[in-house]
Amino acid sequence: MNIVDKLNEYVNKNDINQIYIAQKTGLAEDTVSQMLKGNRRIFADEFLLICTALNIDPNIFRNRTA
Repeated sequence: MNIVDKLNEYVNKNDINQIYIAQKTGLAEDTVSQMLKGNRRIFADEFLLICTALNIDPNIFRNRTA
């Protein structure tokens, strides 16, 4: 599962909408939409901005292998 899939899973599970993410991050709604659909790459700074806006640790999205 990639970052977009994990981010979408988190957003859906926590009932967070794209408008909220856009407002909290200052990113355009269309940009957020395109990122979450996988049609646009999420850059590291944008990913961290989203995590900060949602008050989540970016490490929860890491692939952990034992």
